[in-house]
Amino acid sequence: MHTMNLNAELFRELSYIADDERCLREVLAYVKQVVASRERRRQEGSAVAEEGEAYRPLTKAEVLEDIGQAFREAKLYREGKLDLKTWEEVRDEL
Repeated sequence: MHTMNLNAELFRELSYIADDERCLREVLAYVKQVVASRERRRQEGSAVAEEGEAYRPLTKAEVLEDIGQAFREAKLYREGKLDLKTWEEVRDEL
């Protein structure tokens, strides 16, 4: 999938929950987790690359899966089937 298509898909999905501030906050928290995870992988990849192994960036499928997971979790939370971490818990993990 082309990057522009991914962006369009992301914004289309976000539009479905645009009127629900709590859901948007959940998605934002998850996206921040994905970004932090990506940064950790980059740092680990840099260290590994120095040892002779090449860094492997996320594939489009992996990015789509991460975003899909965020939406699945937001839906479960909205249905009351999932409890999410507070901002303080997420921050403390970082």
